[in-house]
Amino acid sequence: MTEENRYTFSAVMSFTIEIESKLVNFYKTAAERVEQTKLKELFSTFFKRSLDRRDTLTRVRRETVIEMTLEPITGLKLKEYALQIERIIKDEEANYLEKAIKLEGINLELYDKASVRVKYTSADASEVLNRFSQESANRMNALLKERNYN
Repeated sequence: MTEENRYTFSAVMSFTIEIESKLVNFYKTAAERVEQTKLKELFSTFFKRSLDRRDTLTRVRRETVIEMTLEPITGLKLKEYALQIERIIKDEEANYLEKAIKLEGINLELYDKASVRVKYTSADASEVLNRFSQESANRMNALLKERNYN
């Protein structure tokens, strides 16, 4: 395992907070720019929920016992996730709906893997990340239904 794939708990949580911040900005912009009412409502809801998710992740990171955060966490390729997310957000050919579907798919995978990796460091963080993985799956399903409806 390369050194770049070893993270502290704090680094993993900081990364997920950064991802949620990107989603906050993405969904805010998407809600302002799309014209379809249903999609505008979905994006607005996701924007507000991503704000809540970011705040929850920040709280969990802050409340985790410091000694436990020094254990290395391996098996996550956070830089790859970051690059994928950046590419999707910057893709000028894809519409907001397609971007959102891809972003939620990446988040589902990231949060699912991260929840398993931080389980022994912080059960609370693992629970939160697992819940967010499920929420991303639900978001993706709602977006797919919207795509199929149009």
